[in-house]
Amino acid sequence: MKNQKVAVKAPLWMQKDAQNFLGGNRIALLEQIDIHGSLSAAAKAAGMSYKTAWDALNVMNNLAEQPLTFAATGGSGGGGTRLTEEGRKVLRLYRLIETEHQGMILRLEESFDDFNNYLPLLQRITMRISAKNVFSGTVCEIVRDISVSQVVLQLKSGHQMTAVISSGSVDVLGLEVGSSAYAVVKASSVMIANNYLSLKISAKNRITGQITKITQSAVVGEVVLDIGVGETITATITDSSVRTLGLQEGNEVCAIIKATSVIIGVE
Repeated sequence: MKNQKVAVKAPLWMQKDAQNFLGGNRIALLEQIDIHGSLSAAAKAAGMSYKTAWDALNVMNNLAEQPLTFAATGGSGGGGTRLTEEGRKVLRLYRLIETEHQGMILRLEESFDDFNNYLPLLQRITMRISAKNVFSGTVCEIVRDISVSQVVLQLKSGHQMTAVISSGSVDVLGLEVGSSAYAVVKASSVMIANNYLSLKISAKNRITGQITKITQSAVVGEVVLDIGVGETITATITDSSVRTLGLQEGNEVCAIIKATSVIIGVE
């Protein structure tokens, strides 16, 4: 065994704001969407559950500069999910980079006699987080105090996301107006309100959107809002709350997020 040649396998991931954006499984999903024009059919062909495919698609569209897919409703082509022109461009770019990437790996294998000394470096795993909501944006305002600061991100959808973090974190992250950053919010930290126009609460973040999906279970479910330009917000709320609020797909509601529940990160 010890004389067996070590082969290098380095999966290719494209990142946006330090988050995995596009990789093998997600690219395969996009390719299958382009073929089938249906998310459910594409998920099956790509070997993943519908929920996994849905979540992956939301992450990709949230981090992309322009939506990679769009929902087609009715018409001569029927409904379903299809790639935008931007999505097709991304596919072509990824495959081009992948070809160069594989060529580089082959050259590395030919250049070194002992890969074991390099494995710790080449096996670094990109950080993965469990939070459903990841948004890229630009810092548009920073209000500093001695111990804490308020950081406001302008999202591509036009909405703003406010976070309250320590002033030390502002310095460590190198945040300043105009710099790129991302906001991370756990789905369980998102509250949903339907009579939001008369609502008086202290939470800084109130983002309106249209419900595109409701997943219910015996105890808790997920509500997904389209907030514009391909960005979505996912909230985890109880099944009884879904019924009490009378939530239905197509409803316009408000996602409410406390500023202290928003995590700010940079690349």
